[in-house]
Amino acid sequence: MKINIKVLLIVLVAFLLGTNVAVIITYQNHLRLEPKETEKRIVVPDTQLGRFFYDELKLDANQQDQFRTFRRTYNQSASKVMRDMEEVRAKMMKELDAAHPDRLQLDELADQLGENHKKLKGLTFDYYFNMQSVLKEEQQSKMVDIFQAMLTEEGNAKQTLPGSMNHRGQGRGPYWRSSVDSVVTRK
Repeated sequence: MKINIKVLLIVLVAFLLGTNVAVIITYQNHLRLEPKETEKRIVVPDTQLGRFFYDELKLDANQQDQFRTFRRTYNQSASKVMRDMEEVRAKMMKELDAAHPDRLQLDELADQLGENHKKLKGLTFDYYFNMQSVLKEEQQSKMVDIFQAMLTEEGNAKQTLPGSMNHRGQGRGPYWRSSVDSVVTRK
């Protein structure tokens, strides 16, 4: 059986041409769809979150005043919980640094930390519902998008809390480094 080289080359060229056309079409589709996904993506700033909410939600003066009040209340309450969490973490570090750490004591501290974390999440939910309560319907859907961007960007929960250096995440507070340094050194 004799294979005709010309036929083989024509089949090979047709196959390669078809593959290239398919790749180009797929790439063009990807480029066409990507801007739509980018347009939907909300980038939450590290600073001036209040200004970001005002601008994104187009809040009127009354809504801005209410948002300011909600944020102030939230920050005060959350600051206390965050300080409590830092104290528990410092106690955990101190216990872990002991010659013979007490597992029961560490479990109790872990429970305390979990309860404080639960309180913090409850405060966050209250803050969200308070803000939602003063928004118009079209603003509420935008608020959902903003909170979703804050909580799910690349799988990391992002949240503005007092005590964080860049006002993002659940920072360790301004005294974390000194408290850890004082605990970590072995005596």
